[in-house]
Amino acid sequence: MTADTKAKLKNTVIAALFFAIIFGTIEAFIYGIAYAAVAAPIAGILFGLFMYLFVNSRKVKQQTALTEEDQDGVIYSGAANHFKNAEAVGGKLYLLTDRLEFKSHGFNIQNHAFNIYLTEIKELVFYKTLGMVPNGLQIVYTMAKWKNLWSITERSGKPKLRN
Repeated sequence: MTADTKAKLKNTVIAALFFAIIFGTIEAFIYGIAYAAVAAPIAGILFGLFMYLFVNSRKVKQQTALTEEDQDGVIYSGAANHFKNAEAVGGKLYLLTDRLEFKSHGFNIQNHAFNIYLTEIKELVFYKTLGMVPNGLQIVYTMAKWKNLWSITERSGKPKLRN
């Protein structure tokens, strides 16, 4: 089993548990503890299964893939959300030798792709998404007064850009 597959399974299990806890709590208030004790684990397992199938789908991989000539320069890549207006646009973030490149998948409202050249980056700031999950990456540009906010699916400590 590769490290990427292990990370995807780990993230799927975390998402499924989180969903089951939230769903179970809401269901316990509405229908009672007995119903929630049965429905929440089933819903969590189904949610985790659908998330795993979505993340590993051929369609998402095709939509977020780089061109063949760019794939040689990839240092690191991983799933990420780009916070654009009120939407967390899902896709893949690539660290290449000369730039960061983001490609969103087609299951977003605001589909987009763009590059940030490393020479344009003034500062990288790590933060907690929603004040809880330590997977945020804020990119501060050298020439502009605006910032990009990212959520990287690395959940152990600070987000890591690594090989």
